[in-house]
Amino acid sequence: MKKRLFFGFAFFVGLALMVAWQFAAAELADLQKNVNPSLKKHNVEVADAGAEQNLFI
Repeated sequence: MKKRLFFGFAFFVGLALMVAWQFAAAELADLQKNVNPSLKKHNVEVADAGAEQNLFI
């Protein structure tokens, strides 16, 4: 009886996870589709000091 209850509960949890996964995947696809075009135009500049400096003297 306990084994049947465990597998029934595990099946229910697995089914709920699959449904939640589908909703999350659809939401992520919708977010990726609506990318703000102004974000693509920004450039990132990186500055380097050249030599490594010691933190402890």
